[in-house]
Amino acid sequence: MRSAGQKIVSLCAALLFLFLSSDVLRAAESGKIQIDADVISYEESTGIAAAAGNASVTDGELWVTAPRMEYDSVSQRVTAFASPSERVVLFTEGKRVEGEELDYDLAARSGTMTQPNGRVDAYYVRGSAVDVMPRPKTPARRRASVSDAAGDTEAGEDLAAVWKDAVCTTCGLSHPHYRLQSRTVTVYPGDKMILHRARVYAGRFLVMASPFDITISLRKDRADGIFPRLGYDSEKGAGIGINGSFGWQGGSLYLDFIGWSEGIFEMDALAVHRIAAGLSVYGGLRRAYNKDLGESEWRPRWGASYAWKGWNLSAGWTKYELLSVERRAGMMSRYELERKPEISLYSPWYKEEIAGGHFRVFGLWGSYRDVRGGVSDSYNRGGLGFQVRGEPWARKGFTPFYNAVYQHFIYDDDVFDSQKVLDARVGLLLEAGNFDFSTAYLRQWVWGRSPLSWDSYSDRNELYQEIGFRVPTKNPDYAWNLGARAAYDMADKELAEMVYKVSYRHHCLVWNAVFRDDIRGDDDWIGLNLSVTDLPRGNIRLFGDSDLSEPFAH
Repeated sequence: MRSAGQKIVSLCAALLFLFLSSDVLRAAESGKIQIDADVISYEESTGIAAAAGNASVTDGELWVTAPRMEYDSVSQRVTAFASPSERVVLFTEGKRVEGEELDYDLAARSGTMTQPNGRVDAYYVRGSAVDVMPRPKTPARRRASVSDAAGDTEAGEDLAAVWKDAVCTTCGLSHPHYRLQSRTVTVYPGDKMILHRARVYAGRFLVMASPFDITISLRKDRADGIFPRLGYDSEKGAGIGINGSFGWQGGSLYLDFIGWSEGIFEMDALAVHRIAAGLSVYGGLRRAYNKDLGESEWRPRWGASYAWKGWNLSAGWTKYELLSVERRAGMMSRYELERKPEISLYSPWYKEEIAGGHFRVFGLWGSYRDVRGGVSDSYNRGGLGFQVRGEPWARKGFTPFYNAVYQHFIYDDDVFDSQKVLDARVGLLLEAGNFDFSTAYLRQWVWGRSPLSWDSYSDRNELYQEIGFRVPTKNPDYAWNLGARAAYDMADKELAEMVYKVSYRHHCLVWNAVFRDDIRGDDDWIGLNLSVTDLPRGNIRLFGDSDLSEPFAH
């Protein structure tokens, strides 16, 4: 807090400065530049004003505060300096950056700050220097400016910041649990952040050095970001790759690449583009390994979808699609098929007043062919369905649920001409102290049979029970969770599957280990998963494990 005497001195100095400097006055009027400080001095021969003590300068779009600074009224250049106890602070486009020294040209809207650290949306960034400059207008961005006039502007689209020797993380600790390091990080405020060939660290350990640029979206309507991916599979060995997505105006591209030590390469690429309100088209190419056949295959897919007031209409084609179907608890079957095409129509979810849930109806029609195994002929299938789900009488720590789907299919086959399937499950999620109890009873009835092997259902009568224990800790940011899940086949009166889980939360990181014991068969596996929990839009998953059914999903 400044004393009354200091305020009077500051006011007199400011009045004297403005009276003596017609150049500064004209600059302030034309560029809306305002200077304030405890002490201001002005050298008329050089046009340089020196400000000390709570100094600040602003042109309406950018604000700089510092213990002391100099302003050149001719070149409109600001030089700001930190002190042992106070740093230079730059505010622009809703972002804040602190550093040791700032050299900034207000007219050109460009400059450099040394030893910066600050926030870029949810990310903490620090480096050896940061250059701020206007973002070059590419032809695509010039075309986009036509829609900007209609209010479709991306925030901060005309600025760019280039960080040198940068460290980026969402962990707020002084020694973050994870970080991304890069020699150069380019930030387009409100749009995206690009980390050039970044290194990924968990604590002090290097997880991997990415050979590619990592792109993170800063837009609220997109979830961009390319991140490393590691994995392990008993058949494919150790794997390393990348996954994530990036977008453009009206579209996005999802990518997933991984190579395994056993000489297997897998990938998935899917592009989606909106061509009109509610109307989108997509196309993708996937290369996936079939464990049953021991081989990989390229699997293209394409189609279109239309959404209107909750109704969703889609048409899709696939070739050599790899489909995994859980026939019974612990029994996973894999198929390859073609959809030529499949057309589906889903209604909105409507309120169901009796039990307080929701329901919807849907219809399907398609031409299908089993590519390998079983019947290889093509068949047409049409069907209608009804789904209802809800959580009646749910309270804190007490959540009963139900989910039922009825489907009636008709086929163009003389022998197997129809199939009706009713899949129903009820369950309860219960919290009692540090214990979590999850129970689900699954019952499936099937009438008739399908001529397609992947589409042939069978009766199921199964009970799932999961018990979780949260190990008591003083700090909730550091916690262990233990869990075990059993799947019991009530028809065969035998235990079909056991799943064991161990989870450790370490502030912003969560490690999950899963062991699946396939009692019915031999599809046992161990999975390790590392998630970053405090990202603005979802997690980075560095490790992946095999698919696991979710009987408690509702």
